[in-house]
Amino acid sequence: MGIIKRVFHQLFQNRRNFSMIWIVFLIFVNSGCTGQQPNPETNLPETIITIFDSPTSSNTLAATQEIISTDPITEPIVPTENISSSYTPEPTLTFTPDLSATTTLTPTITLTPTRTIIPSRTPYPTRTIRPSRTPIPTNTPTPSLAFFRINNIGPFSFVTSPIRPEAIVSPGEDGLIIVELMGEDGRTITKENINYQSYLGRRFGIAPEVSFELERVSEYGRLSIYTKDRYSRMLALTSVDLLLLQLGSNKITPPKDLTEPYIIRRPAPGDTIQGGVIVVQGLARILSASPIIIECIDPDGNIVGDATVEVEAPNQILSHIPFEAYIPYSVDESTNIRFTVRQESASRLPGTLYLYSFEITLEP
Repeated sequence: MGIIKRVFHQLFQNRRNFSMIWIVFLIFVNSGCTGQQPNPETNLPETIITIFDSPTSSNTLAATQEIISTDPITEPIVPTENISSSYTPEPTLTFTPDLSATTTLTPTITLTPTRTIIPSRTPYPTRTIRPSRTPIPTNTPTPSLAFFRINNIGPFSFVTSPIRPEAIVSPGEDGLIIVELMGEDGRTITKENINYQSYLGRRFGIAPEVSFELERVSEYGRLSIYTKDRYSRMLALTSVDLLLLQLGSNKITPPKDLTEPYIIRRPAPGDTIQGGVIVVQGLARILSASPIIIECIDPDGNIVGDATVEVEAPNQILSHIPFEAYIPYSVDESTNIRFTVRQESASRLPGTLYLYSFEITLEP
């Protein structure tokens, strides 16, 4: 009996244990009610259990238990059935922070102050230029000075002997510069070959003294300065028409225009041409009423192709008139050609007024 009291005393020390005992007791009573009914002939001994709780609460729960039995049996009844609790603890949710989460920064929008546009003035309508019926020619670039030229004596100057022309020249391939004065009947009044072999390939100024004697009081004449190449073909020539006086004083007229009379765009010096036709394009300043003569001269002095070009009179806009020509030629093999452009005098004294040339090669 003392053992049972100690067991109940330990069980009732904790209120949680008391609740568990109470649940077990209810399960046991329920199973006894639904199980086999006891035999009325066999009466179980009645046991009355009285539990006295101390009304005073303390840290250690003290309970006084007294068992009163009316049965003369003094042996305690110990239950042999082990009752196990079927309580299953519910799983708890544990929050685990995710360290892999990254914070995304959203860019902030910076507002740029807009510039206040001041309204401009209303543009005036532009005037529409209607094309004119007659096209206006474009200005030609200023031509360079002539390769050969006489600077101090102009056309129809009155001169007496001696004449001292100031000229810009370049010696020929033979090193000579030829100064010639002709009379109105085509005769040669005076001619001088000046040797400048030490100045080959250079341009320089000369002022030779040209003396003459006349059978008349005055005479119409022409002063020419020219050079030749290695095949004795005319290389360059410039001239001026004069009035020669036996007596009196000089009356010099200045030159009107010292620019290059002929500007050839095509062909160019050193070109090789084949096909039987030479296309010539260029500009010309008129020296006389005669046409421009273009000639292709081989080393033997033969003309293998030529053409004449009529150039209109100059106007106030253009000093040089553009022209174009087609020159047929005939050669049997590759031939060195002196391409010459010249203009003849239209006065009573025939001859060439100016000549410009360069070398090209003609193929069959």
